[in-house]
Amino acid sequence: MNNVDIRILRLMDVLIFQKKIINQRQFCNDISILEQTMTKIKNGTSHFTIVHIESICKIYRVNPNWIFSYDDKVFRTKDSIELTNL
Repeated sequence: MNNVDIRILRLMDVLIFQKKIINQRQFCNDISILEQTMTKIKNGTSHFTIVHIESICKIYRVNPNWIFSYDDKVFRTKDSIELTNL
């Protein structure tokens, strides 16, 4: 699994923790990805596409630079949280 996939999966956990989404199914529905594809991503046989990443950034106001490891701020807000050691 590549670093981008790891970060997005971690993001999904953060969104669930923050109650912005209920579960993985909602995340998949929101970004128009099949749950079977999510399983393949978790197994390392598939990856999030740029279309998925664009949807994630728009829907959840995620900083794309965080996804690609260029910034520590996860969200595009003044009160953004930082996730380190990912």
